[in-house]
Amino acid sequence: MAEAHPVGFRFVMKARERGAKVIHVDPHFSRTSACATSFVPIRTGTDIVFLGAIINLVLQQERWFKEYVLHYTNATTIINDAYVDAADNDGIFSGFDAASGSYDMPLASWHYEGDQPSKSNNPDDAKTTESWSQTSGAGADSHVRRDPTLQHPNCVLNILRRHFARYTSRLVADTCGCTEDEFLQVAEDFISNSGRERTGAIVYAVGWTQHSTGVQIIRAAAILQLLLGNTGRPGGGVMAMRGHASIQGSTDIPTLYNLLPGYIQQPTASEAHNTLAGYLENEKIEKGYWANLPKFVVSLLKAWFGDAAQPENGFGFDWLPRITGDHSQLVTFSDMARGKVKGLFLMGQNPAAGAPNARLNRAALKRLDWLVVRDFFLLESTTFWKEGPDNPNPAEIGTEIFFLPAAAGAEKPGTLTNTQRLLQWHDKAVDPPGDCRSDLWFVWQLGKRIKKLAEQSTFARDAGLRSLTWDYGYEEAEILPDGKESRIEGEPDARKVLKEINGYHVGDGRQLQGFEELRDDGSTACGCWIYCGVYPEEHRNRAAERRAEPDRLVNPEWGFAWPANRRMMYNRASADPDGVPWSDRKKYVWWDSEQQKWVGYDTPDFPVE
Repeated sequence: MAEAHPVGFRFVMKARERGAKVIHVDPHFSRTSACATSFVPIRTGTDIVFLGAIINLVLQQERWFKEYVLHYTNATTIINDAYVDAADNDGIFSGFDAASGSYDMPLASWHYEGDQPSKSNNPDDAKTTESWSQTSGAGADSHVRRDPTLQHPNCVLNILRRHFARYTSRLVADTCGCTEDEFLQVAEDFISNSGRERTGAIVYAVGWTQHSTGVQIIRAAAILQLLLGNTGRPGGGVMAMRGHASIQGSTDIPTLYNLLPGYIQQPTASEAHNTLAGYLENEKIEKGYWANLPKFVVSLLKAWFGDAAQPENGFGFDWLPRITGDHSQLVTFSDMARGKVKGLFLMGQNPAAGAPNARLNRAALKRLDWLVVRDFFLLESTTFWKEGPDNPNPAEIGTEIFFLPAAAGAEKPGTLTNTQRLLQWHDKAVDPPGDCRSDLWFVWQLGKRIKKLAEQSTFARDAGLRSLTWDYGYEEAEILPDGKESRIEGEPDARKVLKEINGYHVGDGRQLQGFEELRDDGSTACGCWIYCGVYPEEHRNRAAERRAEPDRLVNPEWGFAWPANRRMMYNRASADPDGVPWSDRKKYVWWDSEQQKWVGYDTPDFPVE
């Protein structure tokens, strides 16, 4: 963090100056280690054992934050009797199908006892809550059985006790490579810094997610933070240090093959997703705010297809591409190496050197008919045909390569979304040199040409391209900070894109104030529901706001945090069940009995009255 995220790390250093303990657990000694209070080296890939042993200590020593856990987690919920833990089943959890080599989905044996999930066709059943916290699970279903006394062997907390019992300090020393004393000191420091009066944060690099067990590592960290009461409270949480400025934005409005904007599932080439009605019936969750999925999807389709998206054609749902299998990077490059992929756009990637299995990736690039690379310089994925560790012979490679120089960050306007979900607008300082162009310019120009080709087509499959809303041009000349007119022709207005992402009322074009205004009848359009509210008025771009008071815990007019400009998710947990802050020094949102509503430093993660 010290080397790769120095701007954020300065706050860690300020905290240390005020007495905070900074613990660095990592396979190698780095600048972060040198700045930490303590450094504990562990072997690569042993993180789950280290975290699991802390969880075991918390449970064994009964040092979990009882009132917090009982009210804000599913610890008391009973799992049905069919569930079998891996420790009791030769390392395999219940639900595994040996014939297929995979787990049955959904995992019926993992359900809460009494849980009877059902689908409803009644739109009046959509939840009225606006809470991100009140999602599907035990807290939303009165039929689910619980044991507040925690005596039932299959309540979640007791399952955790049995599962993590194997993670001992001795196992940590044997597996992770540090000493038992080093581990126990870390555990004591972290546990003692949690509870009513204190909170501790876990910060991890993107490397955690790159392990084959990345999901399990981060879940273990989340379990630990919930047990200690470190979620939804100031100074707590689990924070991912992203690899560059807008990786969060790249998943919010995704470059991921299996998602639509706002973490909506991409439809699959299955019978269940043949129609919009079938897709919504199979994907809608009946509990929590995701019950409003129809509003998110229909508003997204209206943003993309405009007037052509009507109820009688499923708002253009048929025009969306379908997933036919695993289209992730490794699988795609494996198919490419077999000649199944003909062309590829590379924008901000370098698979010939910076992605898993570079040897395979280089072999795959040689099988393409064409390759378009957009970057600042001729990286290895551009020159693989003439140089590299495999000594390529250009005469044997038929890939036609187009290198299009890209504009740097200061040479283009737009938003960046950082690891705390904060959108921050940056203006263009100067025009890019020579033929360099922004990614937005390239995508817009490419889209215009594809639309023009589609206008000559009579195929039904091209109707979506013909209908695509694609009007983002400047109404007046773009003016640079020095007052001069930009020389770049055909540059789209990034503000128009952000306004469409925010969303608007179809009838009169008014900008939406927030995602609670979305409707599923075609009267609203919104390019990404979680970003709704970032551009609530014609001339108010909240991502560009920079009003801050240094002594404030939260500055709501510095950028825009999704959802609803909420700086901390699950912040209901910052106060006890009666709405009283766990401690005065850690208060964040609380119930004001005089005003009869929730107040505080942040947008509450639930209805305020």
